[in-house]
Amino acid sequence: MKKYILLLLMTVLVLSACTSQSSALTGEWKLIAYGPLESMNTSAGDTNASLTFAEDGTVSGNGGCNSLGGEYTVDGKTITFGELTSTLMACDDARMNQESIVMQVLNGTAEFEIEDQTLAISNQGMVLVFSQVPVE
Repeated sequence: MKKYILLLLMTVLVLSACTSQSSALTGEWKLIAYGPLESMNTSAGDTNASLTFAEDGTVSGNGGCNSLGGEYTVDGKTITFGELTSTLMACDDARMNQESIVMQVLNGTAEFEIEDQTLAISNQGMVLVFSQVPVE
């Protein structure tokens, strides 16, 4: 009986840790920097590059030129994106380069960290840094 209770307690603790990471991710995040960690770029010009994570496991946003959307799951500090769909507009080179890196980082499984009002997502040698958009 003690083993059963201990196993149940450990399961609850693991699930609550996953839930707290997932709930901390929920909301809108504005892209402020991107690229390889050693040479980050600020978000391109006057773009509306952002991601919105919903509690139902969906993500939507804009890479700087095109709208995107899909699904995500969180496991600890790992986030896995399902296949993302995107509109197919063309923009200037700076926006298209930024969007290319955004889509690269949001492809498959990535690591993420939230500190204060900042979210960093890293994958394939690239990092996206976001600032949380306050809820009005």
